[in-house]
Amino acid sequence: MKKYKQSISRSAHFAMGTTFEIVIAGKEKTYALQASQEIFNEIDRIENLFSRFNPCSDIGQINRLKPGQSLRIGIETYECLKTASQIHSLTSGAFDVNIGSLTKPGKLANPKFEKMSQGRKQLQLDFSKSTGGFAVRIPEEQQSEHDVCGINLDLGGIGKGYALDKSINILSDWGINNALIHGGTSTALAVGTAPDGNSNKKGWPVGISGDWECHRVPKKFYLRDRALSSSGTEVKGEHIINPKTGSAAKENMATWVSHPSATVADALSTAFMVMSTEEIKAFCDNNPEVWALVIIDSNSYKIFNVDYS
Repeated sequence: MKKYKQSISRSAHFAMGTTFEIVIAGKEKTYALQASQEIFNEIDRIENLFSRFNPCSDIGQINRLKPGQSLRIGIETYECLKTASQIHSLTSGAFDVNIGSLTKPGKLANPKFEKMSQGRKQLQLDFSKSTGGFAVRIPEEQQSEHDVCGINLDLGGIGKGYALDKSINILSDWGINNALIHGGTSTALAVGTAPDGNSNKKGWPVGISGDWECHRVPKKFYLRDRALSSSGTEVKGEHIINPKTGSAAKENMATWVSHPSATVADALSTAFMVMSTEEIKAFCDNNPEVWALVIIDSNSYKIFNVDYS
């Protein structure tokens, strides 16, 4: 019996400063495009909540809070900040969405930066069972030395991953079981499998590449109900700041992290850029669901929790 190739639909949309793309397999084109548009609408809605450049967004309002003040926020902002706080703790501060409160443009390094970072109080997230509402509160005592702001949140290192995770519910509502979504190629989330070839058994093939000479580095990774996120210096240069020093991250050239959650993968790929190989190994040993590829320099790399033999 003749085997027919499954249909594939692609859609693209600009949001969060990048281009999101959705690839849907096995659905009629018009139906797939309608589902994609609903996902893009959801991404736009989340961007309106997370944008630090929008004074009316949840993040824009949080950044204007003064010590002792609180603000009611949506569940999306609460969930994203809660995950960010958990990753901050698990990575011993290597991931910090409030890094902007300790830096100034053109003055990243500060001899007292580490002491300031350690002494700074974190945001307090509250949930009121009586009202069912979520809130964020700024502790009374905040670090104010050297005219440093207490709060300056930036969800650029986790927000795109969160938006991808929220798309899963929409795919499910539309009965779509095979799709790949990425946000600017830096974070991808795969549901089900690609329609053809060997990938039909393994998942969706996602390419891995960069400007280095490491031999035997994997060129692709197959994703199935998992996310893959990358960070590095190749495109934007040394743009990632080490929260413990205030200087540009120099520990690694690039990192890829895979996890069932795109939110977690997005945050960890940033954190691993400022962590040593030993710290990353210890983290992956304690979290076997995390896969990582770390390009240390042009000639060396490490892979954790995935066997490519």
